[in-house]
Amino acid sequence: MDRTPRESAATVVRWGLVVGMLSTLPIYASAEQPLAKSEPRAAWTTSQISGSPEPPLPYTTERAFPSLSFNRCLDITAAPGSDRIFVVEERGKVFSFPNRSDVESADLVIDLAKAIPGVSRVYSLTFHPDFETNRYCYVCYIKKVGEPDGTHVARFKMTDADPPTIDVASETTLLTWLSGGHNGCCLKFGPDGCLYISTGDGGPANPPDPEHAGQDVSNLLSSILRIDVDQQSADQNYQIPPDNPFVDLAGARGEVWAYGLRNPWRMSFDSETGDLWVGDVGWELWEMLNRVERGGNYGWSVLEGSHPSNPERKRGPTPILPPTIEHSHTESSSITDGLTYHGSRLPELRGTHIYGDYDTGKIWGFRYEAGQVVEHRELADTTHRIVSFGEDNNNAMYLLDHTAGTIQRLVANRPSEQPSRFPRKLSETGLFDSVVDQTPMPGVIPYAISAQPWADHAVAQRFVAVPGSEMIEPKPKTWAFPSGTVLVKTLSLDMEQGNPATRQHVETQILHYDGIDWLPYTYAWNQQQTDATLVPSDGDQRAFEIVDAASPGGLRNQTWRFAGRAECQRCHNSWSGPPLGFNTLQLNCDLDIGDAHVSQLDRLAEIGLIDKPIDPKDRESLVDPSDTPAETAPRARAYLQANCAHCHRQHAGGAVLSKMHSDVPLSETNMLDARPSQGTFGIHSAHVITPGDPLRSVLWYRMAKLGSGRMPYIGSSEVDVAGLALIGDWIDQLPPSESSSDPAAIRRQSDALAALAELEQSAETETDAEASLEKLLSTTEGGLLLMRSLQQKSLPEAVASLAIARAAKHPNAGIRDLFERFLPADQRVERLGNVVATDQILALSGDADRGRLVFFETAGVSCKNCHRIGEAGTAVGPDLTAIGKKLSAAELLESILEPSKRIDAPYLTYLLETIDGRVLSGLLVGKDDNQVTLREATGTVVVVAADDIEQLVPQRKSLMPELLVRDLTSQQVADLLSYLISLK
Repeated sequence: MDRTPRESAATVVRWGLVVGMLSTLPIYASAEQPLAKSEPRAAWTTSQISGSPEPPLPYTTERAFPSLSFNRCLDITAAPGSDRIFVVEERGKVFSFPNRSDVESADLVIDLAKAIPGVSRVYSLTFHPDFETNRYCYVCYIKKVGEPDGTHVARFKMTDADPPTIDVASETTLLTWLSGGHNGCCLKFGPDGCLYISTGDGGPANPPDPEHAGQDVSNLLSSILRIDVDQQSADQNYQIPPDNPFVDLAGARGEVWAYGLRNPWRMSFDSETGDLWVGDVGWELWEMLNRVERGGNYGWSVLEGSHPSNPERKRGPTPILPPTIEHSHTESSSITDGLTYHGSRLPELRGTHIYGDYDTGKIWGFRYEAGQVVEHRELADTTHRIVSFGEDNNNAMYLLDHTAGTIQRLVANRPSEQPSRFPRKLSETGLFDSVVDQTPMPGVIPYAISAQPWADHAVAQRFVAVPGSEMIEPKPKTWAFPSGTVLVKTLSLDMEQGNPATRQHVETQILHYDGIDWLPYTYAWNQQQTDATLVPSDGDQRAFEIVDAASPGGLRNQTWRFAGRAECQRCHNSWSGPPLGFNTLQLNCDLDIGDAHVSQLDRLAEIGLIDKPIDPKDRESLVDPSDTPAETAPRARAYLQANCAHCHRQHAGGAVLSKMHSDVPLSETNMLDARPSQGTFGIHSAHVITPGDPLRSVLWYRMAKLGSGRMPYIGSSEVDVAGLALIGDWIDQLPPSESSSDPAAIRRQSDALAALAELEQSAETETDAEASLEKLLSTTEGGLLLMRSLQQKSLPEAVASLAIARAAKHPNAGIRDLFERFLPADQRVERLGNVVATDQILALSGDADRGRLVFFETAGVSCKNCHRIGEAGTAVGPDLTAIGKKLSAAELLESILEPSKRIDAPYLTYLLETIDGRVLSGLLVGKDDNQVTLREATGTVVVVAADDIEQLVPQRKSLMPELLVRDLTSQQVADLLSYLISLK
């Protein structure tokens, strides 16, 4: 990748076609002007982007003890019967100070790193409920990482001097376990007087759960432990309470109270209800807050929250429970549990459980009533590294900022007397001299990138603006940007595909750097093409009818999704290293201006947008994926870089541990021969990429389909036909590996190829074609073969029409979703689609009689095929005879739209793969040494001999498809809900 721009024809960009309006800008000369060194860029001074478009949050923070600061503080607590507050520093020091806002300094209680050889970190401190009489305190500290007994929970005695100190000679070790990156180490006494201890999985961030401890109760990892410190046993300085859930389970550690946690970071007891709350730091996608129960299993590492992460791993002895609250990594990335507030200073928050996030500084609160979360809302958005919450003996709440070392408290946010001035129109942003013509203001610079991401047929214009005379600093990985930098992208669609004269602007996306984060905003263009309006924070969508000769019937009905701000941050976040396209790799292209090629990187340095030229040896570049004369492999890697790599990399939000950046050697990407962690979609011996075999490559399959499981997951709803062909050709050309020669997979593909050959020759009779189609569509691999033949137009027209009609109505959604795009526009139902406005459906008045018809008679929904009501229907899923007594309309709608979110244990789906390559799925009816019995989604009971089974694994996936109702109208769903609610 050590190429200069001129060494790759693929990096030449015809600038005028990409961004237009070049003659108005000092950065690029027009075709008639000499290509001399450009004049310095004009200063951009007209930015109107500041503040926030959202109303202010109700709370902010202030320092509770302004004169105090600590070094990498980790825990804060109070001693019973004392006015002193205690703070723990990560490197081993413990301090105390009188609880007065004007306190000037804190007193050293102990330096454990000096007092105890080998101590490297101290995580937490708590006090015995009878501290006033016994002076006992408990500390969790870490020695060297990787030691089997490197994590210690120890009891100490504190002196009654003023200020108090800890007597190191009084140490009594209670428990030890493996020290690792995830240690947990929160200590809390429960209302029962027992000590509760949190432990992590003992591993680093990746690979997930390396000890496979999450579902294993034979060790102390990934758990909440409960011990009685007031009693001793023969070989322990504590006793295991006899009512702990696993004391009678052979091989289990009796100390385990709950398990299935990755890295529980802080926990708390509600002092009034006794509820135990635990925050669990997630892996790639989710952060969790759990109300922990006796014997509870919280899923790690089979699940991350309620989402599959390693569904094939063995599960623990109790059913997996869903998290009480989960946050995606768009808004939280390192959760910190807080406490249930019962103080007096903020009476409106009494009874509210308050928690935060270490990375984002956000603080949320909710109430928990009658087993439900209510009034869940964001309370404050801070810049703190929130590492712990604590309270004094008067229930006053504090939080610790780990980096700043300060103690903060919540205070009411004074409402601003000035209304928000955030620009609601694109014309108000100060970016364009003429919004209509997309003529930028002086100092707003157009730029081009080498590898364009797929944008559902749209073309892009890109601009960058830096305030005043400040400059961007190019760095080897992510460039450094001045505060106030803005990146702009306007996306436009041809209303007649391929005819630029019909082009209309659809949306303009803005990334604004506030010095800490890149904040995304989207503006939707009006139909008159005169301006664009700020899209609501949760996004929007609009339908377009495009004249397209390549689409069935010559029309393409396209639903355009305007991403919400949280959706944008799924890609533009600190893990992905934003901005995605403004870096050396993408900007290292030549600009084709007139008859000359100009290095874009050189020109950006000449005009003073970047602060120095980039050394040619450091100029990595990408091949244009659409440059068909170029070699296939670099084009394919560039395609993955532009479309996939920002999620599929470590910590970037993709649950698949593939690394798709173009600079990662292919052998190290964890794609080749890697087992898919999110399902095989019925493909036998599937891998993320099976070298030489696209039909067994889940990457290719997911690009080819619509609906659930499609990739890219965000930012696109149309299949990229050219990109699909490129990746398919690349996989075809990869040298086969040992896994490529799997005998059962070869047999399945041979059968599918034979069926396809029969279909190609079956123009004589429709009956012959039907028989061939039935064989071909019996497997996902056969469906992929047929899809590729239709795309390549290799079938006779009559046969192709029949194939589309049959395949697009196939009962298996995994196959059906490959063919929806081949249907003419007038044969597609106007339906809910993948984005369902639940509040709008719940606001509709439903008709129970019509809803009964939806349940029993509407094609494509098939509720009756899996559920029984009274004597009607089939008992594959739960009986719904009295469902109206159990669930509200909102809960029913959630279970319909997200059936895998909460699955009762009897309805857990199992995947069974036979030695000869058959793949079955269904509910586990029975299992013994001789056979396994499954009930498929159709209700068919299948018995498989144990000797014929290759693997049998549970799946965190409901038999009921996701978004089963997406083909219905809003009114039909409202009617269905009305009928179900009536079943009491």
